[in-house]
Amino acid sequence: MKSLPFNIRTKLFISYSFAFLFILIVFGLGIYFFVKLTIEKNIESELEQSTNILLNMVESTTEVSLKNYLRATAEKNLEIARYYHHLAGQGELSEDEAKRQVAEIFLHQHIGESGYIYIINSRGVLQAHPKTSLVGADISSYDFVETQKRRKNGYLIYDWKNPGEEAERGKALYMSYFKPWDWIISVSSYRSEFRQLVKLEEFRDKILSLTFGKTGYSYVIDL
Repeated sequence: MKSLPFNIRTKLFISYSFAFLFILIVFGLGIYFFVKLTIEKNIESELEQSTNILLNMVESTTEVSLKNYLRATAEKNLEIARYYHHLAGQGELSEDEAKRQVAEIFLHQHIGESGYIYIINSRGVLQAHPKTSLVGADISSYDFVETQKRRKNGYLIYDWKNPGEEAERGKALYMSYFKPWDWIISVSSYRSEFRQLVKLEEFRDKILSLTFGKTGYSYVIDL
C-alpha cells in the first residue's frame, strides 16, 4: 500500500509529461507551418514584384520603340506635305494636285504589318484613307478622333475592333498637324505588330542583373 502514492505520482508525471510534450509538438508544428507560410509568401511576393519589374521594363521599351517609329514616320510625311505645299506655292502644281499627290504617297506606305496613314481635318472629316469610300466621312463620333481634333499633335493609344472581329485590339498612332491644309497626318498601326522593333540588347543587362538568393536568376522566353 505504501507504493501506491508513488505509482499515482509516476502516472500523473508521465501523463502530464506526454500532455506537455504533445502541446509542445503541436505548438512547434504551428510555428513551423506559420513561418514556412510566411517565408513562402515573402518569396512569392518578391518574385512577383521582380517579374512585374521585368514586365514593366519590356513594356516601356516596346512603347518607346513604337512611339519613336511612328513619330519618325509622321514627321517624315509632314515634311513631304510641306515640300508639295511649297511646290504649289511656287506655281509648279495646283494646290489640289499637290494634295492628291501627297495623299497618294501616304497611302502607298506600309506601317508594320497592317498599319497605314490617314488624314483628317480639324473637324474630324477624313481627307485621305486606304478605303477610298470613307474619304469625306465625318468620324468625330469616335473618342480617339475627338482627342485628335483637340490635340492635333502627339502620340495616342486606343482600342479598336474591326467589323467581324470578336475583341478589341490595342492600336497606336502618332499625329502631326499641317496647318496650311488643315491636315492631321496620322500614322496608325496595331501595337502587337511592332515586336520586331524591340532590341533585346537594350535591356539584357538589366534583366540579368536581377538575382534571387545565391542561385536564383531572371530569364525571358517567347511564346
